[in-house]
Amino acid sequence: MMKKIFYLFCLLIFGLAFSQNQLPQNQKIDSIIIGNQTFEAYKASLVDYGIKPMKVAYPNAPKEFWDDIDSKLTDTEILNQIREVYKENFTEKEINELYTFIISPSYKKSITNYSMIQEGISKKFFWIGEELSKMEQKESQKISQPNLESKDFTPVKTNLQDGFYEVLNDEKVDVSKMKLSKKPSILLKNISDTKENLDDLNNLIINLEFDEEGSALFHLLSYRNIGKPIAIVVNKKIISAPVVMEPIKDGKLRISGKFSAQEVKEITDKLNLK
Repeated sequence: MMKKIFYLFCLLIFGLAFSQNQLPQNQKIDSIIIGNQTFEAYKASLVDYGIKPMKVAYPNAPKEFWDDIDSKLTDTEILNQIREVYKENFTEKEINELYTFIISPSYKKSITNYSMIQEGISKKFFWIGEELSKMEQKESQKISQPNLESKDFTPVKTNLQDGFYEVLNDEKVDVSKMKLSKKPSILLKNISDTKENLDDLNNLIINLEFDEEGSALFHLLSYRNIGKPIAIVVNKKIISAPVVMEPIKDGKLRISGKFSAQEVKEITDKLNLK
């Protein structure tokens, strides 16, 4: 009886392995692309962070133009193009090896527990952030208060409408010499939430978050202005002109400067009321 059970078990395993090996190559590649989240990542990059913000920024573009783009960026078309890249760069043997790994329990476990693993790794190295913060506080205390203040941003009066502006010249430091666009790229109405807070050095800061339209517009604005400042005007004052280091996709922004508690309250009140 035990021999029969063992024999049936072996047949089952052999049949499973045989059926997997007989899968069409395209199906195996699709399993790899979806399993390692390549498809999801590129779809988000192309559609969510590319096409959608552009549609918001250019609402008057011909409908036929967007229809043509959309027809070429369906899930099927994106999958087809990524699949072709895999075919060009991997042999059939390598595809089989990748497929075997993707469908393995260990890989599925690593994906399922990805967030927990990342959190665990972050905890292991949390001490680095603490040490750097201590060092930063010590170094900042060595600087005399007047010098520290001279490096902080001081709000500058302007007659411009409240909003977020592109800086048209190459000035990055002296706000009085910055040439701003005639109209704001984003209006205050696109801000969904504003809160006052303290940074690590107990300086007053303002955290704001855009709505869906504002997030798309700010992502496009920050993408176009990498390495340049974006001027923020509130209550007829340029309250900040941070230099963009990279495109901001999440619609969240922190404004810092030489603000008094009253100024922060006035700014947050205006941003919340629009």
